[in-house]
Amino acid sequence: MTLAERIRAAGRIYLIGNGGSYANAMHIANDLIACGIRAHTLDPATLTATANDHGYAFVFSRWINIMGEPGDMLIALSGSGRSPNILHAIHVAERIGMDVIKVFGAPVYGMQEAEEQQIVWGHELMRELRK
Repeated sequence: MTLAERIRAAGRIYLIGNGGSYANAMHIANDLIACGIRAHTLDPATLTATANDHGYAFVFSRWINIMGEPGDMLIALSGSGRSPNILHAIHVAERIGMDVIKVFGAPVYGMQEAEEQQIVWGHELMRELRK
């Protein structure tokens, strides 16, 4: 099954990231919505409230634990692939039975190049979804 087919078959798509990767997650979610896909990012009010109440390491995993269901998909964007909040969310999503896509930077890339590759990946995905 291609990635585009996996995305079409998923229930809801949740996208996460930190900093520029989160901006890219919002960008890709918007593109997915334009293709008729139910894509979601965590709103800033809930993100900051969760960080304040439960710690930043759990901002995404708490959201996924409450909202995620088997058959949904998590797309995790990370320049390093080592951020605790991203790793916690992946663990929770896998435990729930969600499909997980990791878009992590390669070790040879710096953060800027990793974030540029995320957008390239997202735009290539849009081309596939629009076929």
